[in-house]
Amino acid sequence: MDFTVDPLDTQTEGVRSAALTALRGWAVRRDRLAGDRADLMAAAWWSGIRTVAELARVADVSRDTVYDDLRARGIEPTDKSAAPPDRLPPYAPLDAAAVRELARQANVLVRPAMLVERPGWLPSAAWHLTIALDRIGALVDDCADIGPDRRVALAQDLAAHLEMALHCAQRAWNELASDRELAAWSRGRTDNAMGQGEMVVGRAEVTLVDPDTGGPLTVRIGTVGGGSRPGFTVLRADTPLPLDADVDGADHLAIQTALQTIGRVLNGRRDPGTFDADEVEASE
Repeated sequence: MDFTVDPLDTQTEGVRSAALTALRGWAVRRDRLAGDRADLMAAAWWSGIRTVAELARVADVSRDTVYDDLRARGIEPTDKSAAPPDRLPPYAPLDAAAVRELARQANVLVRPAMLVERPGWLPSAAWHLTIALDRIGALVDDCADIGPDRRVALAQDLAAHLEMALHCAQRAWNELASDRELAAWSRGRTDNAMGQGEMVVGRAEVTLVDPDTGGPLTVRIGTVGGGSRPGFTVLRADTPLPLDADVDGADHLAIQTALQTIGRVLNGRRDPGTFDADEVEASE
């Protein structure tokens, strides 16, 4: 018996699943049209559009519908001074069902672009973000069926997909910009941070451990001071590196982002007494 899976069958099944998801999403949106319209009306009002006739014309509804929608969102249309243009919408917690529905709709939009052997960096970034949205929806759900251990796993998965989305975005960025432009970006961020009185990571040393010998190898990470790429990442070591020291643009972005993250964390711990020399020596 032949158990070979036809790639076309797999692709067709993926499209069929996406189509059914889209239809289910349409049914949900249909049932929520009135509520969505009221939210949009309120958003337009908060943005400074205070003419009921204009709102009715743009939304293609009656003026009475505009009045009803605005009042349903706590806005009195006849009192133009009650909500100045710079007023922000009232606080509302994330709605788990709405976030997960948004994730499903995003999945429908992105999934066809992933049905190829090698998806592009931007579709891949979008794919990971759709999954991240779903995890956020689950985490804000107060359903008792989602226990503490499951929530921890969801949070870990959320962070992992956001990390992958960042990786894909950096790869896409690298294809759009030159090394000189990427170097200027990292140098600009460093200058801005220092201009705001923040400490920055100028150099770093990373100790790599050889999995075969257990021996350490210290790699110094720095940036080019001049030349055609000032601010671009460079790697140095006292012994030959068992890796390619020629950093490309995407790796430059990843390394600089990591260094900036370290700098941000350490800046948050600048209170006197935070760093204890004895504790640091003990940890080493």
